[in-house]
Amino acid sequence: MKVGIYNQFLTTMGGGERHMGTAAEVLAQAGHDVEIVTHVPASIDLLAERFALDLKGVSIRTTPLLPFDQLGDQSAEYDLWVNGSHMSVVPSRAARSLLLVMFPFPLDRSPAGRTKEWVAQRIHRQLLVPRYQEGFFGPQELGGSRYRWTAGRGEVVVETPWPGRELPLRLVTGSFRPVGWGPVPVTLRVEGRTLLERAVETTPGNYETLDVTVPGELTASGSVQVTIESPVFRPFEIGGSTGEADDFREVGVAVARVMARHPRHYLYEALFERWVPELGRRLHGLPDRRAMSYLNTYDVVAPISQFSADWMGRYWGPRKMEVLFPPVDVHLYTPRAERRKVILGVGRFFKGGGHEKKQHVMIRVFRDLVRRGLTGWELHLVGGSMAEERHQRYLAECRRAAAGLPIVFHVDATAVALTDLLETSSIYWHATGYGEREPIRFEHFGISIVEAMAGGCVPVVIDKGAAGELVDHGESGYRWRTLEEWRRHTLDVVRDDGLRTRLAARAVQASGRYGRDVFRRHLLEIVGRLGVPALV
Repeated sequence: MKVGIYNQFLTTMGGGERHMGTAAEVLAQAGHDVEIVTHVPASIDLLAERFALDLKGVSIRTTPLLPFDQLGDQSAEYDLWVNGSHMSVVPSRAARSLLLVMFPFPLDRSPAGRTKEWVAQRIHRQLLVPRYQEGFFGPQELGGSRYRWTAGRGEVVVETPWPGRELPLRLVTGSFRPVGWGPVPVTLRVEGRTLLERAVETTPGNYETLDVTVPGELTASGSVQVTIESPVFRPFEIGGSTGEADDFREVGVAVARVMARHPRHYLYEALFERWVPELGRRLHGLPDRRAMSYLNTYDVVAPISQFSADWMGRYWGPRKMEVLFPPVDVHLYTPRAERRKVILGVGRFFKGGGHEKKQHVMIRVFRDLVRRGLTGWELHLVGGSMAEERHQRYLAECRRAAAGLPIVFHVDATAVALTDLLETSSIYWHATGYGEREPIRFEHFGISIVEAMAGGCVPVVIDKGAAGELVDHGESGYRWRTLEEWRRHTLDVVRDDGLRTRLAARAVQASGRYGRDVFRRHLLEIVGRLGVPALV
């Protein structure tokens, strides 16, 4: 059978790509014809090498990046469509489909969330705020103004203040193509009727205003659908001001504004665009009902942890889901009997956004332990560096905070060096999510925790997010909620070699629940129930 596996972010080679790549390996080895669908040219050999995968027979299909509604058309070519791209809910039109979820995008279905949405929708209607529909990419910023690219054909719904009467409309558009590109023909249709055809000049960041009047017979329903059509181009193929070689979309024209020329909309612009722009962004960020309909095109949704599954139920409501733990290479680790007096922490050194690894908190807790009399032990922090100034500044701050303490940094360590530390250290610390409130900032699974357990480290981890799922408290390690609990459980392991040995042995055993062989069996069970059995 022909299997398509979608991943928008393949070249990042992160945890989601490892998850998706292993699924490709499993399905290919089961005898299926597997294609990975992405948008940026990538190497199948590099993917295989990065995650030690056997991708023989797996190919990569590179297509232009389109809005999700248009990308969904490609899924119809496959017997099974597997979406393994984080926060990218492409509607599936395949006979069978599976959505792999790291963490769900938020749609607040609580009573408070529904109330906020109801209020915002009323504001939309009363102030004639346009609703961008199919054929648009997400908003971008240019010179302080916000605009959206069409993908050649974009649809916008505009409320009409006087149903049955003429409606004056204004569109602000730009071509933004490379220098030397001629005028671009733009066609404006309302409810399918052509009202304007104009050649928009190509300019470096300037817009052109298009004014039309919608006849009264087209406004009777209380709203009108405006369609903007134009030829498309691919910036990565010809260069230009839209991102040049880094922009793999297929784009038409930039739309900065679609508005009904009416005092109610002018009030919206004054309130939400000029005076309180943050509220304007929230209005434009209303939950997209189409996203929920896209979710309903998947036969099974597979979150990577019970933590993600619980939040999926809160955000998305009841649906058919099955937790599919990501594969961890536990078989690659051989715990050594002799353990060093080392506490290990693993994670990239970065600040802001995502799930920060909280190395600065680890340093603070380790300093407190030293002050309380801990001697002979070292804290080793392993992680990749990031080029941005704020991340480099954070790494420098961590180094300064560690001055004078037995703390060793392993920045951009090799895989061999990391494996050696995992197999010889005594304790593993994990603090992602400490001090945070947003669930997306917690650990969604925690592969490094499982790797540490497989290497024979005793995990002492925060009891937030999915990290707590991996450790049986008092059996295979410890979970903590407060800094005092963190310190106390660490000292319990430090002071009792027998306890450490027992916990480490159980941690190694527990890590086997997340091995590649377990992932393989479970994935094949899921797709088998969808009518895609293993052929070999």
